[in-house]
Amino acid sequence: MKYRNTLLSALLIAAGMSAMPVMAEESAPTKPADGVRITVSSDAYYTRYNLDRNRDQESGEAREGYYLMLMPVEVSWKHYLRDGLYVSPYTMFSLTHDFGDESWNRSYWNNNQIVSLGVRLGREHDYTDDSGRYVGGVYGSLFTEYQFLTDSFDGSKDRVPDDISSENFKAGAGVWLAHSSEIASGVRFWKEMWGELAYHSTYFNDEDEDNYLIATLLPKIGLGFDMGKVALEPYLKVSLVNDFLGRDWNEKPWINYVQYGPGARLSFDKLLPGTFFVYAEYFRVDYLDESSDVSEDVRYGLAFWVPVL
Repeated sequence: MKYRNTLLSALLIAAGMSAMPVMAEESAPTKPADGVRITVSSDAYYTRYNLDRNRDQESGEAREGYYLMLMPVEVSWKHYLRDGLYVSPYTMFSLTHDFGDESWNRSYWNNNQIVSLGVRLGREHDYTDDSGRYVGGVYGSLFTEYQFLTDSFDGSKDRVPDDISSENFKAGAGVWLAHSSEIASGVRFWKEMWGELAYHSTYFNDEDEDNYLIATLLPKIGLGFDMGKVALEPYLKVSLVNDFLGRDWNEKPWINYVQYGPGARLSFDKLLPGTFFVYAEYFRVDYLDESSDVSEDVRYGLAFWVPVL
């Protein structure tokens, strides 16, 4: 395959990151209390090309510039079966909105709401250093979820076409991994990875375009430089997306690509609750199953994750 080396590099980075946190000191297991959890997160950013959603449409220089906001709100109830092992029914409301005013910024792909109902079987495992300070963890789950796509709240955006299936059944496994270690006073080496393998019944495409099996890996490795209450964190990032099924619609470039390149972020975790940072990224783009005219992209914005309850 033309991009075999790039693909293998992404997989090796992910595998290496998965193994490294095991070397950290394990925290003493503590069973959290059962209860309701509410989390709010957002990623608001500019990108030249909306690789995630618009690669099945006409692209090129004439379709450049997306001003996207993604905001999922999740309400769940966690019941702990034992230390770190839980079952959790949940509901999620996910808003996607494009603030641009060009024709391509009005697409229903970029402007919609998704309501989800699901259940997870999850495992949480934290890591601490010798002093007992939290330095990361591994959090994995199996899940099944029903999703329903609705028109944007903004009446100026395109409505969901009638020939699009607005219901999706999703099932799979996901993992979040994070770990950091101090290598000098005020300097840290850190790594993160989010991964998911999920079956989708429709992926909100044409009703005849059913069945997707999509793998996503997003590893990052970087350094952290503490500057008082703020930290500067340069990093390298790989984003790998691949659909393993073999129909024509499973080979679209927007679900078969790898991005890789440098980025940097300012972290405000010590000033604000949860996680909050502003970031900028540049990356190269390779397509796994089709050629495309897009070979590089930029992305910058702000993101946060806040546990409300």
